[in-house]
Amino acid sequence: MIKPNVKEATETIACLIIDDPLLKPQYGYLNYKKLLNEMKDHNFFTEIAFIPWNYRRSDPKTIQLLADNTDYFRICVHGCNHTANEFGGDDYQKLSELSATALWRMEQHQKLTGLSYDPVMVFPQGVFSSVAIQALKDQGYLAAFNSTLRATDRDKLPALEYQKPYTTVYHDFPFFLRRYPKNRSGFIKDLDSGRPIIIVEHHGSFKNGYKSITNFIDWVNGFGQIKWKPLSYIVEHYCGFKATSFPHKMPSSVTSSVWNETKVALRRFASEVRDNYVEKSNILNKVYKKIRG
Repeated sequence: MIKPNVKEATETIACLIIDDPLLKPQYGYLNYKKLLNEMKDHNFFTEIAFIPWNYRRSDPKTIQLLADNTDYFRICVHGCNHTANEFGGDDYQKLSELSATALWRMEQHQKLTGLSYDPVMVFPQGVFSSVAIQALKDQGYLAAFNSTLRATDRDKLPALEYQKPYTTVYHDFPFFLRRYPKNRSGFIKDLDSGRPIIIVEHHGSFKNGYKSITNFIDWVNGFGQIKWKPLSYIVEHYCGFKATSFPHKMPSSVTSSVWNETKVALRRFASEVRDNYVEKSNILNKVYKKIRG
């Protein structure tokens, strides 16, 4: 097995990000209590990429579980409505409103539940434009985390940008790369270069339990000097600044057309049916895949 040339005294910051789940006891194959037990047994930290549209739908017991275990859990911003190509366009006004709406909803969620959040963006489907990055910066986000560094309106980035802990190629805004566990060679390079270990997964990876992710976590921890922390800590550690909270007024897009809100609600409902029922049934899953072609 190839091992990174990590110096013995070097400390690497790491975090697991799980995209999409509602804050309810069970979402798809993800069970928060079981995940917490695995985190305690295998020593890691999880950041839930929370869809702001769901800000009024969190379960009080699940909120309490996260609030009681801040050494293991944190939430961050995952899009706004989580629709297709949500942050991939070039309309600055629209992207700015989406960015502001997402923060406003996260702040409302914090007021309703008492659960704080990290003002960093994880883009839905990994799609973003450089204009979206400008909107995030102008709205006061700390950074963005994504599974690709290439914007929809830019050419492929120079290899040098992938060798840094984070890139600032888009409007001098901190942008971090995350990877799926299957890309072990990529994580080796991260360890070699002093970059953070940022892992991404979805609830579906826990279909057969948590062994696949804990095996990977154990592999990472085996290199030693791994510190598991939330995304805000990663930004502070590498960029040198902390989050500062400031109130956001309700953006006009929050109270936009009823039809638009209905479309978003239908999309969210369909996604949750897929995650909680279709993916758990072999028959329904086959039908679903056939319909999608």
